Amino acid sequence: LGGGGGACRCPTASFSSSSSSSSRPPPDSDDSTTMVQLSKERHENLLESEILHFRYAMKPHPITLQQILAQHDAAALRGFLLEELPIRWSRRLHLIESMPRWSEFPHMRVIRSLYSDAFRRLRMIPLDDAERFRGTLQSIKRRNSNMLMHVTRGTRAMKQTLALSDEEINDFLDDFLTARIGTDILSSQYLAITRPGGATSVIDPECDPVSVVREAAADARRLCTHHYGYAPPVDVVDVGQVRFPFIRQYLNYIMFELLKNSLRAVTERYSKEEAAKRPIRAVVCGDDATVVIRISDTGGGIPLDAMTRVWSYLYTTAKPQDGDGDGTVEAGDSDDDEDIAPMAGFGCGLPLSRNYASYTGGRLELNTMPHHGTDAYLYLNRTGNAQEMVGDEPVHSRALPSRGFLPRFG
Repeated sequence: LGGGGGACRCPTASFSSSSSSSSRPPPDSDDSTTMVQLSKERHENLLESEILHFRYAMKPHPITLQQILAQHDAAALRGFLLEELPIRWSRRLHLIESMPRWSEFPHMRVIRSLYSDAFRRLRMIPLDDAERFRGTLQSIKRRNSNMLMHVTRGTRAMKQTLALSDEEINDFLDDFLTARIGTDILSSQYLAITRPGGATSVIDPECDPVSVVREAAADARRLCTHHYGYAPPVDVVDVGQVRFPFIRQYLNYIMFELLKNSLRAVTERYSKEEAAKRPIRAVVCGDDATVVIRISDTGGGIPLDAMTRVWSYLYTTAKPQDGDGDGTVEAGDSDDDEDIAPMAGFGCGLPLSRNYASYTGGRLELNTMPHHGTDAYLYLNRTGNAQEMVGDEPVHSRALPSRGFLPRFG
């Protein structure tokens, strides 16, 4: 499967109905344009072998937000992604297959199929076919849009059937979902810079955290009002008018989750009249290196014995809503009748928010005061120079070559 750090690419291969695996090209043909016919079975076997090769012989390249922001050469980024994304997907496939008896669970089989198909489709695209690459990337993102639902339901089913520990499930979901962030950013960056008249980057170079907090607060208060009939006010304090390069979508997700939790806590603890006197307070500040956002509420706090569990994908502090039955809600579920998200119950909001913060070089912390309230502190890297973590290198790959090129960032 190729020498050095490369692997064979088969953009012109076609399936044949014959049992032979290949046909010899005419004597005067040019090797660079040879059409090789493969049986479907042989083609599938080669691609499965390529997945293994990418997994064990090739290394992903960690990147920073600054590097992504500086990349506007679509051709260079396309060439990079045509191999970088399959490398990362091959590791995702290995992660799925590392789970015990994974193939016995329908959601895990769906995940394996989606990533295997994404790998195959991208490896069949010629380097110079920009239109096909962009269309395929869009299609893969659409097909994988329900990945969170599949992976949380799949792992919960595995826990129930195989009696896996919470630690095993949480470690797997942390690895899996954090790995998705990098591929999502890279593919979204390419789609952004190749979208006519659209944003030039998935990263906002002058992200205004105050405006994001206010937007998230408005959305969270609307949701709270929908479920409870009222919502406490949210006061936003801007200290210093901070601007920094960040992915607005991720910051909005984190802020929405934190504010939603605070609004729910206050609303469930106090009447409409009393809640109106107990605003959620958001303070945004920072220095040259760090942006800090604090969300404070007086919703009674988190029980001290539950603090270590709030970061679990299997835990929620939410009370059952009307119609929830026993209060058990699968992560990724939604109110199908009204297409309105629940106020709580997924069990993924806090750990996912922490993953987004950690991926970009920040951290998310919670402090609780029992029977009073909770303070959430979000620390974010202001310079955008934090390098992503792409996982430990497998032992098998230490003596094997790495791919030998990177686009010229910056």
